[in-house]
Amino acid sequence: MAYIAGLVDGEGYVGIKKHKFYPKHCPSPYYQERIQIRMVREEGMKLLKETLGGSYYRQKNDLPSRKPLFLYCASDLSATKILRAILPYLLIKKEVAKVVLQLRENKEKFQTLRVKKRMRLGSPKGYRMDPAILEEREALYLRCKELNRKGTP
Repeated sequence: MAYIAGLVDGEGYVGIKKHKFYPKHCPSPYYQERIQIRMVREEGMKLLKETLGGSYYRQKNDLPSRKPLFLYCASDLSATKILRAILPYLLIKKEVAKVVLQLRENKEKFQTLRVKKRMRLGSPKGYRMDPAILEEREALYLRCKELNRKGTP
């Protein structure tokens, strides 16, 4: 796990992805735990996928070196499991990982507190998230952005 934490610390992104709402399907924004790693060496990607799940693929590389570039991604529960496993070993991205794990705690706490509300467009039923829950998730999302922008200590 320490090696994987090193990959995340050195080559990775840890944060919260915010998906805008879609009136036909989901009237509230959706927040998703996310880990991404980009590397030119595929061996690390294979190790991550085989050890912890997630997925990776070859990405077009526009850098002058033109070496293949691989992108690993884990989201939602998969990302949460990985972060819980590597948290003790993280150095650089530990604080942002803790914020991402707070999102998972929020999701588990409020999983059943959806407010049903008829939607004007699209399907006849939709779920609108309680505004207090959305405020807390938005605050976590903004905190992750801040930590990633300035670089985590």
